[in-house]
Amino acid sequence: MSTNTAQQGSIMIRNFVVFVVLAIAAATLAQDNQPASQPQGGAQSTQPAQPASAPAQPAASQVQTTSAPSQPATVLKFTSRLVVVDVIATDHKGNPVTDLKREDFTVQEDGKEQPLRVFEFQAPSHAPEPATAQDAAVKLAPNIFSNAPRFKPSTLLNVLLLDALNTKTIDQKRAREQMLQFLEKLPQGQPVAVYALGTKLRLLQDFTTDPNLLKDAVKNLKGKNSPVLNNPAGGPDITGISGLAQESMPQQMLQQVLEFQKEETAMQTELRVRLTLDALDSIARSLAGYSGRKNLIWLSESFPMQILADENMNSSRSSSTPRDFSQEFIKTATQLTDAQVAVYPVDIGELVGNSVYADLSNTDSTGGYMGRTLTGRGGGNPRTAANTELGQTSNQQFNQHTSMNDIADRTGGKAFYNRNDVVNSIGKAIDDGSSYYTLAYAPQNKDWNGNFRKIQVKVNRSGVKLRYRTGYYASDPRAYAKVSEDRRAADFRTALSVDFPVSTAVAFQARVRTPSAETKNKTVVNYAVDPKAINFETQADGLRHAGVDCAVAVYTRQGNLINVHGNTSNAKLTDEQFGNIMKAYFPCNIQFDLSPGDYVFRMGVRDTNTGLIGSTNAIVTVPATTAAGGN
Repeated sequence: MSTNTAQQGSIMIRNFVVFVVLAIAAATLAQDNQPASQPQGGAQSTQPAQPASAPAQPAASQVQTTSAPSQPATVLKFTSRLVVVDVIATDHKGNPVTDLKREDFTVQEDGKEQPLRVFEFQAPSHAPEPATAQDAAVKLAPNIFSNAPRFKPSTLLNVLLLDALNTKTIDQKRAREQMLQFLEKLPQGQPVAVYALGTKLRLLQDFTTDPNLLKDAVKNLKGKNSPVLNNPAGGPDITGISGLAQESMPQQMLQQVLEFQKEETAMQTELRVRLTLDALDSIARSLAGYSGRKNLIWLSESFPMQILADENMNSSRSSSTPRDFSQEFIKTATQLTDAQVAVYPVDIGELVGNSVYADLSNTDSTGGYMGRTLTGRGGGNPRTAANTELGQTSNQQFNQHTSMNDIADRTGGKAFYNRNDVVNSIGKAIDDGSSYYTLAYAPQNKDWNGNFRKIQVKVNRSGVKLRYRTGYYASDPRAYAKVSEDRRAADFRTALSVDFPVSTAVAFQARVRTPSAETKNKTVVNYAVDPKAINFETQADGLRHAGVDCAVAVYTRQGNLINVHGNTSNAKLTDEQFGNIMKAYFPCNIQFDLSPGDYVFRMGVRDTNTGLIGSTNAIVTVPATTAAGGN
């Protein structure tokens, strides 16, 4: 090989050279073989990445040569892009239809039939999960950490999300009670994880088949008033102005006060929506590394997907461009679908009548005094005003249920509302998603223009009802390069926050070396990234290009951020070098100064071509005195 070719075929590391040959990375990580202590937090695991014998499993709905930026999953480099569609088939009674064959199905994309590449049927197993499935972690040295999923099941995974952010305190308590009742009857061998959403998303219990662990997690969860709800304790929304005060205020002054209140509510709701979407994005990233379908049972009172300015408000600020979250919602739904997460929203609010008739309701839909509105003292026809209030309340309930139906429909799940039986709804959601057919096809349309493509699935048997994802966005594999630097930084910053669960889309191991003479008194983190999770792009020079960002966010044990350190590893590989990499690891390295003390590291990696992210946590102690030779 010529000198020039050798330079082109090398791995280039910004700032300093880490490794030239990937075998060095594997050898470095293999130096330690003592038993490991468990890192705390998130879904991190101590299972090593083994690219040669146990490659990371694809968990996305689109397995392709290059991946869309919103696709949080391991990507395999095949010559075709596969679109995966999970299909639930039921009869007229809602019972699963389990005897359909490959030839019974027809799949169309934008009206054109697509040949099936993959056909599988998944059914629940009532046998207990083997010990190897319940905890797939392998003992590693105390200073080696990995984000590989702990739980490797042979059956469907279910996630319970208790949403306190969008739920009043009285209904939170009821939801916890209903969850405990359900867990008392949890089927044997059914793996479940529990998350809670407040102003932060927390993993209360990782996947387990032990109902006692799950019940303890729910029992220890304390209800808190949501800071983004108007009346978080319960009952109708309240206004800061009494009915008597409104009666005595001039109409113009009252209108100004009500406009201010509405703007405040709109800001509150905007924060509420953003926090919720961020949490769902994080769940998608956390579950992306688990193969197969995952059911997310979202216990909530829902939230608005769109905030529109009220047409009755007069100020130019209020009547300006509506706050529309539809694009953010579509992005979140796409991330969930790509991670094969089907959402089952369950409305945990009790059945109520129209709020116009509620004993505690004294405000109308504009925040005005209901007595003034319904009697006509505020101006206008009282009969028309009453009909408006009744319609407004119905519209609010309709919009809430529409958002639940929308995210369920887009991800292949099902919404449950207008019920008082949360226990039964959870059970039906789990049963509904436990038997399904997995179909996959390579789209005949190779124009990845970012447009939405509608999927239609048919069977040649009458009386069978099908439910599946409605479609997908044909994202340009190179689209991530067009994402703004601010957006990319925000995504990585979220993944490096200990306030969010770890991400599993890109599997890796990391060896943490504390300061020593060998490390020149630096803290060094050596990353070994599963190359099957990275996108390699063949460019005009005939070489395969790839890049990985690696970073460490250093926190105190109390969760306070101290600093963030990062680096980027770029590769230009010949075919021979690429073959060697696929048998080893893709390296990245960070070194930095760190004073003696106890820390929490949130370590993360990101594929620079696709934006896919992996992260994990580590408890690290830097001793006051360093040992010669390092560790």
